[in-house]
Amino acid sequence: MLQEISHHEELIGFGGGSAFLRWDVPAPLSTPAHCLGEALALPRQTHTRPNGLLLMGPPDDVESLLAVMVDAALVPDALARVTVQRGSLDAVARHLPLADGNDWEWLCATQPPPTVAGEARVRVLGPDDVAEIRALLAVANPRTDARPFEHPGQHWVGVRSDDGGLVACGVREPNLAGHPHLSGITVHQAERGTGLGLAVTARLTCDGVSESGVCTLGMYSENAVARRVYTGLGYGDTHEWSSRRLATA
Repeated sequence: MLQEISHHEELIGFGGGSAFLRWDVPAPLSTPAHCLGEALALPRQTHTRPNGLLLMGPPDDVESLLAVMVDAALVPDALARVTVQRGSLDAVARHLPLADGNDWEWLCATQPPPTVAGEARVRVLGPDDVAEIRALLAVANPRTDARPFEHPGQHWVGVRSDDGGLVACGVREPNLAGHPHLSGITVHQAERGTGLGLAVTARLTCDGVSESGVCTLGMYSENAVARRVYTGLGYGDTHEWSSRRLATA
């Protein structure tokens, strides 16, 4: 039977204590989640991607839930994209017209990492540095969701080379649930393998955990190097996702 969940703590309980539901989904819920079996569906948006739908649970239950929602006209009219627990994408595709997208992972840390080599080179960046940040992102991390100083509460840091050029950067900003989230972790191609990405991530993570008791981030699943960096700094509670745009969106 289709259920509705209207309270954040109830949602976390239904999801088995999921860290993603705890730290990424805003409380209170703006819209109830729909649940069937072990699957749940919840409208989701980020700073850069509105009008999404999150689907969690085993494939058979996800398919049953989505079938009921489609029949009952419970799928949001303005739906533009879906984020689906890895393994359930085919079940969703049987009910919604999916287009391109990516596979990614969400992780969180609740303990500050130890100081790492190169961290002393990390400096705070401000609005005066926005042109350099954008230029670095454009050449070294064009798929990032980071938008320098376009959202309140951003804390950018970076590393400069001996000649003063910006060669690494990253940002800590509140997600829509209000918890620290890292984005835009970027190192210029000429400086990769020198530990600068590790240093930037460690600095931002330490600040986030010290401030809020948690720090979260997302990464593209094909980036094995980033995964080693993040897990080495204590990130875990990994949630694997497949996000796809709707073909009609």
